[in-house]
Amino acid sequence: MMNIGAMNKLCIIEKFTTTYDEYNYETQEWAEVARLYGDFQPFSSKDLISAKAAGTEITARLVTHFIDGMDSTMRVVIHGLTSEPVTYSVNGSPQPDLKSNREFLTWNLVKV
Repeated sequence: MMNIGAMNKLCIIEKFTTTYDEYNYETQEWAEVARLYGDFQPFSSKDLISAKAAGTEITARLVTHFIDGMDSTMRVVIHGLTSEPVTYSVNGSPQPDLKSNREFLTWNLVKV
């Protein structure tokens, strides 16, 4: 079971979107999909070395409440790590918890 008290970092989930104005001018930007709190877990040096040896770029893990429709094309902006928000891309699809598949999501993150 997840420790809710550890979910103390504000996480903004964003999706890259393309919009058109009334003059058919294309604008591409990151749009907010969800705002929630999560448990941010940076990898230790040992974990980073293991990840590099396995050929992945993952540098951190994030556990949040479950939200349907999340995928690997999104990015996560995390507040509370430093004085400025830190942006991470998502490596692979977020994984639901094993117990109910609808309680928590685990995100594998790569620092942008």
